[in-house]
Amino acid sequence: MQQLTVIVNKIPESIFPDTLSEDMFSLELNAQVAANFLLRGYCPLCGVELTSFELIGSGKPAVCDMLAKVRTHIDSLPDVTGFDDSKIVFESAGFSEINLPQSHFILEYIIPNFMFHMSMVYAIARKNGVQLSKGDFDGLHSYPMGFKFET
Repeated sequence: MQQLTVIVNKIPESIFPDTLSEDMFSLELNAQVAANFLLRGYCPLCGVELTSFELIGSGKPAVCDMLAKVRTHIDSLPDVTGFDDSKIVFESAGFSEINLPQSHFILEYIIPNFMFHMSMVYAIARKNGVQLSKGDFDGLHSYPMGFKFET
């Protein structure tokens, strides 16, 4: 969540309605879906009712506000210290219905979907010339200003 916020904060307002192609979600909708996937994963582990947050309006302020609400909600939930694979989580995946033990639900469904939608935010921003690095994405990598890989 922290790195999604870092990326969103670096994106100019004009890019939020953009997409990678006509049949894909916009940057702002990918940010919303990514953030809500964290809730779709965490709420069932905590045994609390699923909450999701919609964009109120559009553009950067709406996305930043929604991300802050998701973060506040996650911070208000109890810590999860492990998975209980005797508990099955039921969810829809597109037009499919899935039911997976908690660990499989997180590792095979929530994480890949969160990463996909966060990657779309990153890709749309980069397509539009926003200077982002792998460090912005993962919070760990560091490269000097102007660094480029030789290809």
